[in-house]
Amino acid sequence: MRRLKTLMGAALVGSVLLTGAAAPVFAAEDGKVVIAQPLLRQQFDPTGVVATTDFLVHDNLFDGLINLTEEGLRPALAVSWTVSADGKQIDFKLREGVKFHNGDPFTAEDVKFSFDRVMAPDSVHAYRTPFQKAMESVEVLGTYDVRFNLKAPWPGFFTGARNALVGIVPAAYYQKVGTEGFQKAPVGTGPFKLSGLKPGEWTEFTANEDYWNGAPEIKVVRKVLVKEAFTRYAMLAKGEADVLMDLTGPLLEKIRENKDIRIVSAKYSGTSAIYFNKTSFPESQDKRVRLAVAHAMNLKDIADNILGGVCEPATSIATPATFGFLPGLKRNEYDPAKAKQLLKEAGIEPGKEITFLLHTESFGSLPNAPQTLESIAGYLEAVGFKVTRVPVDTGAWLQALRGGKQSDVFYGPSSIPDDASLTMDGWYLPTSVWSSGNIDEKAYVDIFSRQLVETNVEKRVAIIQEFLKLEDEKRTAVPLFWCNTPFAVGPRVKGWELGLGSGYHMNLDTLKLAN
Repeated sequence: MRRLKTLMGAALVGSVLLTGAAAPVFAAEDGKVVIAQPLLRQQFDPTGVVATTDFLVHDNLFDGLINLTEEGLRPALAVSWTVSADGKQIDFKLREGVKFHNGDPFTAEDVKFSFDRVMAPDSVHAYRTPFQKAMESVEVLGTYDVRFNLKAPWPGFFTGARNALVGIVPAAYYQKVGTEGFQKAPVGTGPFKLSGLKPGEWTEFTANEDYWNGAPEIKVVRKVLVKEAFTRYAMLAKGEADVLMDLTGPLLEKIRENKDIRIVSAKYSGTSAIYFNKTSFPESQDKRVRLAVAHAMNLKDIADNILGGVCEPATSIATPATFGFLPGLKRNEYDPAKAKQLLKEAGIEPGKEITFLLHTESFGSLPNAPQTLESIAGYLEAVGFKVTRVPVDTGAWLQALRGGKQSDVFYGPSSIPDDASLTMDGWYLPTSVWSSGNIDEKAYVDIFSRQLVETNVEKRVAIIQEFLKLEDEKRTAVPLFWCNTPFAVGPRVKGWELGLGSGYHMNLDTLKLAN
């Protein structure tokens, strides 16, 4: 666990030196860990988050006012806070004595600078909308005191990780080197420093020995891009890697048979759904068509045989661990005959052509996305659709969705689903970044606006549940899976405490080695 230790002293840390030169391959060396993963994010600016996968990097380099631990959200660079009676001011008391990797002292100016960048009109931060809607300004009250002035109360700041987890950057350094310079040599307060990389192949981090929360036990971490699942397994089995990401169903079974390898999971770290492009596929505005898609898919079979039991069919986009979860909802059962009948009633003849966005890489929120989505395409064909698959890698997938170029049918994963209103904001509103307004329900806008300012926790839960109940009736999207994020670890790993509800907050500073 990231225990909140008092910093007893901090030495100046030298500047990061990045190199594209090959670094020595290591495994089974004291204090060094290799992570083999199918997705390698090398976007190092936390004020310009592209997607939640960026937390795979930012979690190592940066701290937020609040961090995500295995116990949930806990104070980090902010040690305490108070909220005004009207809910429009949040005063944060900041942690003293913290230094950035380059030796700059952490102060309130850095908090203001970091959040100002997220709130700026030209911000590229993927989750900027709630900040821009809710926050008026950030005010420095003193060296270690900062105030958030809000346009309206924003209780969701403390229940949604991606709100509070904005990585804090050093204002003076960032302004000196600029956005491009910071990307090349990022500086944070986090438990690790960036020490080297080869674009598209590997990234290496070294421990921040002066970390305010205690130096990590592991001294070097190398994250290596290995796309093929069984190649990752072979690396783990041979001791060339210590941790594997993205475990497929068949691979999970193989790992479970190996007594030297065990599985560690982040619980309820992802949720997902199928969405529809109302412009290119106008027939999908008929609820019968959407229900046909729901009944066409055998989600239990996919969960058991493709996802290896780490996911379960969902009843809504809110998991049982999500703020606002509504128990008692029923999922649409697999019934291809009913699906065909619904399509016939909606006037859709067999052979109807649709495009389907096929993500060729996996997010933690859907561990085996390529095979899962291919299976879904097959189920849609089985009830009469003629499916044109549109394969895209992560970069193209993000660009397509953010650019409003969704296929007729597309899937939407949501990582870190700790607050249902955040998933609602990302996918179910006319202003949603990822669905580009393909869902346009006035009632959802009203519900979202009301919960956004409701400071009473019980009342806010009830408002969010209004949305979940209404969406269950309207079925504007089809829930897919609630997923855990499994990691395989080799015999050198003694213990590890992942962030609650997130496969992207790996909390590598908590990883302990047997030797």
